[in-house]
Amino acid sequence: MKIELPKNLRTFAFRELTVIEPNDTDVERMLTQIFEMAIKQGRTAANVAATKLYDEKRASLASSDHLAGFDDARGQAVLDGWLRASVVEMGRVGRSRATEQMQYVRPRTVAVFRSGFPSRARHRGADLVVYRELLREVMARRPGEGEGKAKTWINERFRAAFGPGVVFSDAPKWAPTYDGIADIDITARLSLHFLEEFEAKSAAPDKDVAYDSPVPAATRPLGADVLDYIEAYGERAPSLVMSQHLAALIGLRLFQLPLRTALATRSLLETGELPADMTDAAAANPLEQYVDFTGDKGSRSDLLARECVQRDLEITRQFFWDRLYLLSMRTAPAVRPMFDDDSLKPAEKIALLANSKNAAQVVSHLEYILSLIQDENAQTDDEDTASFLTAMAANTRPIAHRVADVLVEALKKRGYENAFKWFWSTGGIQTDVGILAGTLNVKPSWTYAPSDNLLASLLAMTFARQGGGPAHAELTIGAVLAQFERRFGLVVDRPPAVLDTAENRAAAGKNFEAFKYRLQLLGVFDGLSDDLNAQRVRNPLVNLMEGE
Repeated sequence: MKIELPKNLRTFAFRELTVIEPNDTDVERMLTQIFEMAIKQGRTAANVAATKLYDEKRASLASSDHLAGFDDARGQAVLDGWLRASVVEMGRVGRSRATEQMQYVRPRTVAVFRSGFPSRARHRGADLVVYRELLREVMARRPGEGEGKAKTWINERFRAAFGPGVVFSDAPKWAPTYDGIADIDITARLSLHFLEEFEAKSAAPDKDVAYDSPVPAATRPLGADVLDYIEAYGERAPSLVMSQHLAALIGLRLFQLPLRTALATRSLLETGELPADMTDAAAANPLEQYVDFTGDKGSRSDLLARECVQRDLEITRQFFWDRLYLLSMRTAPAVRPMFDDDSLKPAEKIALLANSKNAAQVVSHLEYILSLIQDENAQTDDEDTASFLTAMAANTRPIAHRVADVLVEALKKRGYENAFKWFWSTGGIQTDVGILAGTLNVKPSWTYAPSDNLLASLLAMTFARQGGGPAHAELTIGAVLAQFERRFGLVVDRPPAVLDTAENRAAAGKNFEAFKYRLQLLGVFDGLSDDLNAQRVRNPLVNLMEGE
C-alpha cells in the first residue's frame, strides 16, 4: 500500500516536541561544534570544502618548521599513518564510495573546530541543544549575571579543561594555535600543528532555531552533566579522557532524549495531565533500562536486556504515531497563536494542543486534511490504498486518530527508519562508548550492554557532585546503583518493574555480581564484605588526576 500525500504534509519534523531531528548522528564528531560554540560563545564557522585537502595539509605539515625528518617518502608514510591512526578520521564518500576525504579531526583538543568540518547537518540540531542547555544551566547556577557573562564563563572553562597549550586570536575567528610553551601530549601537539594548516574562518551567529524542550527533564542533563563534569575534573584530568567521557555521556543522554519525550507524551495523551518529566527538570529518570554485565549470550540476564531494547523500540514506534497525531493538529490555524504565546511554557503548549482534538475548528481542519489526502489518491490503482482510505473516511473514531493513522501509514517507512537510525547511532552500537551491543542489521540481537568506556564515563559522572563542586573520591556500591537508576535510568541488580519475576530477579542477582567483577577489572572496587554499605567503589579518575 502506498499513500500519496499533498506536498505540505510530507513531513514528520516537529522540533517543538522532539527538539532534535531524529536520524543518524555521530556524537564524537559532534564534539567539534560543541567545543566551537563554547569558545566562540554560540557562534560557528564552516569550511566543509577543506575535507578534501588531506594530502595537501599533510604535505604542508611535513615540510613545516614544527616537524623534522618527515619530508621524504618514508617520513611522509610514517606521518600519514600517525595522522590516520590518532588525529583524523578518514572516510569514503559518493555512491561508489571511491572518493576518500576527512570526516573529522578527533577531539583531542578544543582546537578541533579550526578545521571547519564536519558539517553540522548530521548533528540534527543536537549540538545546539547541548550548548543551549549548558548555557541555561550556567545561568541558573549563577543568577543575575546574564547570558553574556555565562557565555564568557563557559568559554573560560572549556579553554582550561580542553585547551592546554592552546592560545586563541581575537573574535570573530578565535583561531587556535599552539602556545609554544606547554608540555602537552605529543599526539595532541601533532593535532594542533595539523589544525594550524587550516585557514581560520570568521564565525557568525548560529542560524538554526533552538527550541525549548517541552520535556525539560530529558534535555536538562545535556547541560547539567557537562557542567558537573567540568567543575569536578576541569583542568585536573587529561583532556583526551574528558573528551571521551563527554562523548559517552552526551551520547547516552541523546539516546534517551526521544524515549523520555515519548513516555511523557504518551502519558499526557492518556491522562490529560502533565507528567513529572514535563514539569520538573530534576525528575528521576523513568526509563528502567536493564543493562547486562554478564556478557553471557542467551542467558536470562542477556535476554532481559534484549527485552528492554525491544520495549524501547516499541516506544519509538508509538512515539511516531503520537508525534504525527499532535503535528496534524499543530497545522490547524486555530492553534497557531498558542505556539506564538511566549507566556506559555513549551509543555503547556503541547498540553493545550493535545486537548484541542475536539475543538470545532481543529476537527474541521483535520477533516479537510483527510479530504485532501483522498483527493491526492483518487486515481490510485492500488486497491489496498483505496480500501484503506475509504475505511478511514467511514470510521467513527475521532478524526484526529484517523488522520494520524493515515499519516503514519504514508510516512512510516522513512519515519521508522530515521527513528531507528537515531536509536542505534546514539546508542553507540558501532562505537566503543555506547550502551547498545549486537549486530546492526539484526534488531533481535540488540541488547543493553555498556562498554567499558561508557561504564568508566558513567562512574566518573556518578562521582561528580550534582550542582558542581569537587568530585567524590569514593562511594558505596549502593549509592552508585542508586545514582545509576535515578540519574541515568539504568538498572543493574533488579529487573524493571513490568518484568519483575522470580526468574528475572535471580538473573539480576547474577548480573550484580558480574557488575562488581567489571568494577574489579577496572581497578575501582574491592568487595571485602557482603554489606552493600561497606563495599566501596573508587573514582576511576582519581589516579589520573593525581598523576599516578
